Amino acid sequence: MDIKQLEAFVVLSECLSVTRAAEQLYCTQPAVSIKIRKLEEILNTTLFERLNNRLHLTPQGRVYREYALQILNLLKQSQEHMRQFDDPASGTISVGASHFCGAWLLPRLMAYFKKTYPGVNIRLSIATTEKLSRRLAAHEDDFIIVSDYIDIDTKKYTLINFLSDPFVLICPSDHWLADKQECDIKDILGETFLFKPARSATRSFLLENFRKAGVEPECLNLLEIGSLEGIKQGVVHGLGISVVSRISVKQEILNGQLREIQLKEPFFLRRISYVYHKDKLLSPAAQNFLTLLPELEECIPK
Repeated sequence: MDIKQLEAFVVLSECLSVTRAAEQLYCTQPAVSIKIRKLEEILNTTLFERLNNRLHLTPQGRVYREYALQILNLLKQSQEHMRQFDDPASGTISVGASHFCGAWLLPRLMAYFKKTYPGVNIRLSIATTEKLSRRLAAHEDDFIIVSDYIDIDTKKYTLINFLSDPFVLICPSDHWLADKQECDIKDILGETFLFKPARSATRSFLLENFRKAGVEPECLNLLEIGSLEGIKQGVVHGLGISVVSRISVKQEILNGQLREIQLKEPFFLRRISYVYHKDKLLSPAAQNFLTLLPELEECIPK
């Protein structure tokens, strides 16, 4: 088995076309077929099958693809790691992040880091928690940055909290709540709440805290909006109220578009964490990034 065989397998598993795989690999179609056949012989299994004149991965092929991705990604990271020993202030870091962390938090953190290490490139992938888990398992990212209500297998991964993120109740500036400093959750049960759709980790986090305060989701008048920006704009225009990360609405609060009100209970607070494989050798650039993270709270709006 050699690396070229694994590369051919991964490329073919993505495009499922020998012609396109050959184009991407800059080789002939017979060369691609030979690499796949030799790999199948070594593994003593069939990785692809042709059904209705179309190529498909077999169940064995789907499983082996995960291993092939890990091997190729680890090889790539090891080469990058060796290059960074000559110059720890250069190189590339691959970071995965949840939608909130990637859109609202990491741009500030990355700008702070780049001032200290301008020679380091940062590749940021924003994805769902499910996809982030797959990327982490396949070693596509050096580490991921997520909220702490996302399940992480701490036997397999190292998880370090580095930032607290409070949630606040928000309403438009002309709402009857706007002049209040705080309120009880039971005083606003008649209001329309703008929430993310089902299967959102943020939604699950919020509803669980409502339950702890004695309010079942069935008692809430929920209007679903699929993005945080959509929820913010919905509140600005009087569509309803919501509970969101204060970091994400700091600017709208400062310019008077939104008002924040403290809830007597529940108290919403999530922690932001970075996660990486316990057995992973982090590159010098990645270690420098993680070392700075605990110091970056000063660049987050208060």
